[in-house]
Amino acid sequence: MAKIRLVNPPGTEAIYSSYKFSQAVVAEGRVDVAGQVGLGADFSIPDDIASQTRNAFTNLRNVLEAAGSSLAHVTHITQYFTDIKDVPASDEVFAEFFPENYPARTVVQIVALVLPQLKLEVQATAILK
Repeated sequence: MAKIRLVNPPGTEAIYSSYKFSQAVVAEGRVDVAGQVGLGADFSIPDDIASQTRNAFTNLRNVLEAAGSSLAHVTHITQYFTDIKDVPASDEVFAEFFPENYPARTVVQIVALVLPQLKLEVQATAILK
């Protein structure tokens, strides 16, 4: 039977207990990261899509590193937007985190996220370093 390791970096304890999910699960060399949103480290939510995107990818990087992976080891990303018109501005920030060797990527518009102020969520799959 495969060993499964739950990943919840320091500072995410409230999310784990309140929303009942782990930030990532590691199994058989693969890292499945739960959707990361635009919350800042202080749990604030900026109004603009660029700041929310930057926060989401910073959160993603932190979870991957806690799992023993990195952005360079991401194989697939799914981005969920509440307004598809936000994609171009979000793409500029995406390029800061993935300047080359882009992972497979899916972009989807949805009706809403868990908090009404959120504009995007980023889910990822990676391999361990």
